[in-house]
Amino acid sequence: MATLLLDDQPLVILPQLAVAIGLNESIVVQQLHYWLEKSENVHDGYKWVYNTYEDWREQFPFWSESTIRRIITKLEKIGIIVSANFNRSKIDKTKWYRIDYDKLAEFTQETPSNQDEQTTVQDDVSTVQNEQTTDEIVNPSVQDDQSSCSDWTVEALNLTRPIPDNTTENTSEIKTEDEEDARAHSFREIIHFIEQNGFGTVGSYIGEKITSWVDDTSEELVLEALKIAVENGAKTWKYVETILRDWFEKGYRTVGQVRAAQLAFREQQLKKRSASSSSGDGRKTRKPVRTEIVPDWLKMDYSQPEDDFDVEQARRELEERLKKYKDNPDG
Repeated sequence: MATLLLDDQPLVILPQLAVAIGLNESIVVQQLHYWLEKSENVHDGYKWVYNTYEDWREQFPFWSESTIRRIITKLEKIGIIVSANFNRSKIDKTKWYRIDYDKLAEFTQETPSNQDEQTTVQDDVSTVQNEQTTDEIVNPSVQDDQSSCSDWTVEALNLTRPIPDNTTENTSEIKTEDEEDARAHSFREIIHFIEQNGFGTVGSYIGEKITSWVDDTSEELVLEALKIAVENGAKTWKYVETILRDWFEKGYRTVGQVRAAQLAFREQQLKKRSASSSSGDGRKTRKPVRTEIVPDWLKMDYSQPEDDFDVEQARRELEERLKKYKDNPDG
């Protein structure tokens, strides 16, 4: 049991921060602050760090990935954490994070009532100060440990805030939880559709990609792309992602926008076909029918999926080559 007590590098947070924004949230913010101090990635005048949810999972092994996602999403919504994408490749959906220290300060500003409470606590501390001084003389290492802990944290996070005494924040919490429950339901619906329609089992890597696309577009668009893949007999995630990337680049955020664009394209194709007719002698002539120019971004034909890289096939081919080499190293 003793080996579990601070033999490893601890996650240190201040109680005042936990009271202000929540225990789990304060752990994430403190850890993010720690890495921001070490970061050399500067964009828009701020330091940033980039992590996938799997990377965060390694830093917080005591939480599930869904819990980490929920905590970070909450911090993003209240503005303490700012996220962006500075990846060179549009395909790379890894998020970049920084802390809005001004917003954090707003959450942790002292109020008059809190100041009174702190004054009372300060009086109590003065009462036992002599006992603490005696302890420091007997065991000076206690003072060193406390100083080390103080140095590890930063004044920017050493702020206080009283426990809310009204229902405003509680109502916001309930609303946030309802939104998260709806999001979790939609995600389960997507996973169920994938597994029930022949795409295979969803691993953590594909799950991370699905979540990223849901964040960038919407649950309904991801589900619509999956349906198109099934209808075209292309039950691979690579094909689905090709569709989603196309929609994302065109700015589609709803199924209605996608279907409207598809309808416009079909109408344009119909006009082109109706413009051609046969003359009396059997020769085809083209009537001068005016047609609207359809932009290239409306031409969406996903009937021919891209070739997927077959990992198992590649592995088998490699094994066959190695076997031939072992049997005949000179040949």
